[in-house]
Amino acid sequence: MNRSPRSTGFTLIELVVVMGILSGFLVLLVQLVDTGLRLFQEGELGQLLADRTSRVQSVLTAELGQLRGSGTGRDRDTVDDRLVVQRLPLGLPPLAERDPTTVQVLRAAVHLPADRESVLRDALLAMRALEARPELSPAEVDQAVAAARPTEPLRGIGNLLLVPWRQEGADDALLELRAAWFLPDQKVPVGPERSVDPATVAVPGSADLPGLVVMQNTTVLLRDLLHVEFLLWSQTTTAWGSTPAAELGSGGSSPEAIWDSARGGWLVDAASGGAFAFDRGTWSAADPTDDVQPHAILVRAVVAQPDHVAAEGLLADGIDADDQGLVLVDGDRFPGPSDGGWIKLRGEWIRYGSRDGDVLRGLQRGQRGTKPRAHDAGVRVHVGRSVEFVVPVPHARDDWNG
Repeated sequence: MNRSPRSTGFTLIELVVVMGILSGFLVLLVQLVDTGLRLFQEGELGQLLADRTSRVQSVLTAELGQLRGSGTGRDRDTVDDRLVVQRLPLGLPPLAERDPTTVQVLRAAVHLPADRESVLRDALLAMRALEARPELSPAEVDQAVAAARPTEPLRGIGNLLLVPWRQEGADDALLELRAAWFLPDQKVPVGPERSVDPATVAVPGSADLPGLVVMQNTTVLLRDLLHVEFLLWSQTTTAWGSTPAAELGSGGSSPEAIWDSARGGWLVDAASGGAFAFDRGTWSAADPTDDVQPHAILVRAVVAQPDHVAAEGLLADGIDADDQGLVLVDGDRFPGPSDGGWIKLRGEWIRYGSRDGDVLRGLQRGQRGTKPRAHDAGVRVHVGRSVEFVVPVPHARDDWNG
């Protein structure tokens, strides 16, 4: 009997089984690759944020480490090492809105490195030369500066101004920290035939030192910040605590958020930048033996995630200024802790109590000196990376008798 030869190919069932196995392997491979890429991206992002926080710490430690002052106040006739920290409206507008977003503005006497002071001195000498002879060419200005240098030796001292500012861009959650350094008694022009020493103005942003002048005379020290604050350890402080500077009162066992080392009557109410617990009045401003200096400064900062990576979160629905909950897009990927934390929506800081899936509940609005406001759907939800560090003040000085 003749038999037909057996087919050497695969049956349909065998092909289906093989394709199913291959599909499973492909799905597994895709998942592994996706997980690997996600972990790699998270690692890169984590390193970038770590680098940013490290830079914030190194830069501000270096700047605050240059603070100058006397631990005794003896053998001095004038107050020339004043430290002033005020809480003022962001952008230093002349007429602030009701309950404005506020930031801390720091001014202090500092030691100036030779290279920095040389640049400031040459700029000052050039300005003087042009004021005397406006027709001078750039080469002639350089000659005048070189000739005047011997009459202006370096002294190694000056004044520092630190002011947070809204960073240019579409997302007004971002801040930059601007800085300026001035020689002792150096003045800046604030109008026609009028100039002022920034260290002697009671309230920056007032007519004596308009916000526009501050911006023109400062440069960007740090960018892509969500928050920066300073807390100062006084003679009555017993612990740093976790309360933000914007929520601290004056005096007591907590650190101070407002400071005037001369206790000279500048800081008496919100309009002047806050009330200083140890203020004594205008008579104290000219008494150098009456000064008080903090023992240390605690810096708290939050750096933003780079804008070229996916947002940490997005608002699924708009919220009003008094809403106590919000809905996220894909809350499972939100990096904030589920048991409560901080977020920033545009210019407003919010503390939430818990996260349940896509929903953040128990919102405390307008935190860290910001103002509650409405936010549209799709707004970027910032978490950022926080850093906290202490800078000791070697010339600390108390006044235990009040």
